[in-house]
Amino acid sequence: VSPVDLYCLGILKSDGIASVRDLSAKHLPVLRDMLEEGPRAIKEIYGVEPDQLRVFVHYHPQFYHFHVHYTRLENDTGAQVERGILLADIIQNLEMNEDYYRMRTMTFKLSLKDKLYKLFVAKNTEETQEGGEVAK
Repeated sequence: VSPVDLYCLGILKSDGIASVRDLSAKHLPVLRDMLEEGPRAIKEIYGVEPDQLRVFVHYHPQFYHFHVHYTRLENDTGAQVERGILLADIIQNLEMNEDYYRMRTMTFKLSLKDKLYKLFVAKNTEETQEGGEVAK
């Protein structure tokens, strides 16, 4: 694997944190560690400097156990604005408001094949047929 194609995951060992929605200020120490130690380990193993990395999480995640993505800046996979949230931004937001992600309305992109998208469509169809409002 070329360092240009680098894509690493840092998986939080703590149970009960499925996504960014479960984070609060009490998680700041472990989030800071992931922001500092992940790039340090990547530099040691792969020789990639920390300032050449993008460190982010997905919302909605690929799997529901909190994890952090580490990629080269040249690699945009998974870092699109409607899905990727920089870990540094998560830390700053939680420093400003300890329940930031529990309270925030979050926009995200769904594939037409995504199960959640299909559930939204089914719910909207059902409510429209019953004369109710369309879910937003």
